[in-house]
Amino acid sequence: MYDLDLMRVQSRTVPVLQCVVHEGCDGLTANPNGEIHGVIIPVPVSLMEKAGTYRFVLHFYDDYADSYRNHQVKAALEVNAPAEPLIFEVSTDPSGDSQEGHPGHQTGQRDTTKFYVVIKATLIWRGEPSFKTIGFMLKRTKTGEVKRKTGYLVTDPNDPDGPKDVGGGLKRWTFRTHKVLADRGVTDWIITKEKGRWEIRVEGHKSNTVKFKINKRAQIVSVANSWVGAIPSDQELCDKFVARVYNHVGISLPLGVGKQYSSTEFDIGAGCLIFYDWTDEPEWEPAHVGIWDGGSSVIDTNCKLKEH
Repeated sequence: MYDLDLMRVQSRTVPVLQCVVHEGCDGLTANPNGEIHGVIIPVPVSLMEKAGTYRFVLHFYDDYADSYRNHQVKAALEVNAPAEPLIFEVSTDPSGDSQEGHPGHQTGQRDTTKFYVVIKATLIWRGEPSFKTIGFMLKRTKTGEVKRKTGYLVTDPNDPDGPKDVGGGLKRWTFRTHKVLADRGVTDWIITKEKGRWEIRVEGHKSNTVKFKINKRAQIVSVANSWVGAIPSDQELCDKFVARVYNHVGISLPLGVGKQYSSTEFDIGAGCLIFYDWTDEPEWEPAHVGIWDGGSSVIDTNCKLKEH
């Protein structure tokens, strides 16, 4: 504890702290995704002789030899076996490492549409790894935004990603993000509202870095097409329809054809907006909007134009 002049008033060693957030917690635990704890440390009032703000500094460290700094479990070694680094080969399903990228696998339709990617990492290892999870770090190239996903070891030999013999007593093991958990559902990387290019690698171990570009245009067209025939033309105007599609995939779009026209930039490509004007007006004015599928069709609702 430090006083208002940053002079240390007292220090003490606290062997075990009980957490007031997690009931029955034996000490403070950590995990790769972060953990929030609450502790109560009694401090005698007699130590606060000066009026002002006192600062408390808590220093924690762990000394577990079976874990890395990011709390990933170290594999146990045989007696006298030399330590060797874990080297992973990372890939994505589907592959998005191309100029146009990939929209991801799709489930559902209309308002329930989701796009997802399965991230995988393979490891050549003798026997079954003692650690059952690894961490993937996903970094967006443009903004530096970082996300983390957990990879789960696939042990079922009947699974396409199950263990495979590679000779010499070694097997190829796969860790992947796809796993069905009772409390969280499927754990894949959901990219419905994500944007841009991403770099993916295994965190805390040696691995290659793979790139994935999210094809947002393809997502827009796919979601828009799923609505064809589902919306009666007299129940939703064109501006609300395109806003519904764009907002669903993480692109904010206001209501109102005029506002949509003013908030967008000129573009040519699948998924872009196509604007129409009033046929009886001398000057061009946006009056109707749809989504171009990149071919010969425009996806829209046939709303009734009203005089203004």
